[in-house]
Amino acid sequence: MECDQHKGKLTSNTVTTASTRRPLRLPLRFTILTKNRGMSVLMNLLRRVWGFFQRRQESSEDQAQQLGGSSKLKSIQGTITSFYNDYGWINESIFFNSAVVMDDVPLTVGQKVTALVEEDEASHTLKAINVKAGSHSFDFNDSPDLETRVITRCVTAVTQDAVYISRETGFSLRLVTKGFMPYTGDLIHVEYSIHPRTSNVSVHAVSAVNSKNMNEVCITSMDGRIGVVEDSVFFTLDSLILPSGYVPQEHDMVNVVAVESIQFHYCWRAISLTPVEMFI
Repeated sequence: MECDQHKGKLTSNTVTTASTRRPLRLPLRFTILTKNRGMSVLMNLLRRVWGFFQRRQESSEDQAQQLGGSSKLKSIQGTITSFYNDYGWINESIFFNSAVVMDDVPLTVGQKVTALVEEDEASHTLKAINVKAGSHSFDFNDSPDLETRVITRCVTAVTQDAVYISRETGFSLRLVTKGFMPYTGDLIHVEYSIHPRTSNVSVHAVSAVNSKNMNEVCITSMDGRIGVVEDSVFFTLDSLILPSGYVPQEHDMVNVVAVESIQFHYCWRAISLTPVEMFI
């Protein structure tokens, strides 16, 4: 009787074998477990799909905010005005460290760079979060005019009659400010203009970027022709203005005129030394 009632009909918890064509009843518990496992797999799959699209949406929103959503970020083009072992300054006002320099390109003072800059909301100071190196040479491709321009460069070599800011670019020492004899590593300002028709460059003057006077300070070390004042200012007898007959000695008290310069362990160079005793 039971076989007749189920003839040609399968229920959700029966299986028919090919040999007997008789329905086999599966235990109800097995059927429920099978359904539960199927639902669990389906729910896990749905959760993964939802999580995937949610992460894509968040990533797109973050990217959009980085590209255009922050008013504190801006791109600038500038010049390296100071550079030490692992940090430096752009345009004398924007700090950066070597970790943010792209492509691990070595930077030098006077080099053109493009930087992504952010402003600290509390102190309003500027900091570069990305720096890309540019050219070392003069920017002679600007629209030509007779306007005097000023660039900052680092002295790479000095000869008997010329000062160089690169292997190819140099100019006469007669253009240097009186009382300042450039030395390798000094930071200098170069005033120049470009002729509107020929695009020839005319250099008008060369001067130190920064200078300072230091009165009644001590020579803290001497080693041959090289010395240090107050453990912070480098000098060399090869490029130093001294009173006639005076030879600097360790522990001498002196008045100093110094310029900003990139030397080993030091960022100032004395260009003039005068013993204090001469003024007593």
